[in-house]
Amino acid sequence: MSNASWDLGQVHTLGEHGTWNEFLKFYDPRSADICFDPNSRPDPALIQFLTSINKKDDSRKLALLLNPSRPQVCDYSYKYPNETAEQRLVRKTLTHDEYPFDFLIPYNSKDWVLTGIIGSPLRVPISRFAPIISYSFRSGKPFDITKTEMIAVCCEKVLCLDNTEAAVRVAAVDRNLKVILDVLVEPNQPVINYRTSITGLDSRVLHLSNATPLSDIQEKLLGLLPTGTIMVGHLLNKDLKALKMDHARVIDTSLLFKYDISPCIGKLPRPSLDHLCKSVLGYEIPKSRGRCVHEAVASMKLVLAILEHGAHTSVPLPDEMLKTDVSGLLSMKKNVLSKRPMRNNASPPWCKPSWKSAL
Repeated sequence: MSNASWDLGQVHTLGEHGTWNEFLKFYDPRSADICFDPNSRPDPALIQFLTSINKKDDSRKLALLLNPSRPQVCDYSYKYPNETAEQRLVRKTLTHDEYPFDFLIPYNSKDWVLTGIIGSPLRVPISRFAPIISYSFRSGKPFDITKTEMIAVCCEKVLCLDNTEAAVRVAAVDRNLKVILDVLVEPNQPVINYRTSITGLDSRVLHLSNATPLSDIQEKLLGLLPTGTIMVGHLLNKDLKALKMDHARVIDTSLLFKYDISPCIGKLPRPSLDHLCKSVLGYEIPKSRGRCVHEAVASMKLVLAILEHGAHTSVPLPDEMLKTDVSGLLSMKKNVLSKRPMRNNASPPWCKPSWKSAL
């Protein structure tokens, strides 16, 4: 079995107190010279070192090391000569600066599952040593980056007593926009906010609906996501956390699209799915309750718009942001508006009417 353990010493990650070894001399001087191995250190020490890192590139390296799917993420991050258009979007997602932080999953949860592993899916209690075990599930089957099957997934979430979010409804659609999963989920923790205005659910409705346990939903998704299948979504990391799943081969539209504006303004929020629908696809997502099916469809349409119609991944700022004098946005308004295309009811230039009506 290949060792993919936490080799912080080789990463030369620099935190507030230097490298990992130098940090240990500050954090625990009595045993620093005896035990340098991160795997034998308690979680608080690792967390404190992670939060002390002051270089973004080092933070990214460490976050990748802590990802149980790291071997698969590395495989899908390379640029191969036979790269498909779908794989290119996977690579763009996985190599985005924010990916390692978004998709850093917990290690001490016994009810998490890993999907999309080459060979058999991993379904065992995940420990903080999860990076060590991933390679043991790789079979002799050749690594195939030419597979183009895609499944878009979206969840509606409720707020739990421990301040985490739990999935309460899950939807999945295939590449042809066919709904292949739409089911209510039974939260496995006490709920303090059902977000009824969004989900259309409350405790009584959920009880009468005979909602499906999360573990059964995970099994269904494992069946829908065989080796190499691409999972599509918007802010997909939040859905995966609510589902307590990790999947290596993903396309996240929140990491593909960005605002068409000068970087000197500073970091802006990512474009919302609603805004992308209006800007790229030319329609609004229905505001009805229980709209996760529509959001899954929208995510898949955005990916298809890039793959099949060459849609641009830079979008104009929404009007509400242009009216706000945050990070110098107002001073840039005239410049942005001068580059902004005229709004009308016509389809986007790359969007043929026949294609748009078909969606």
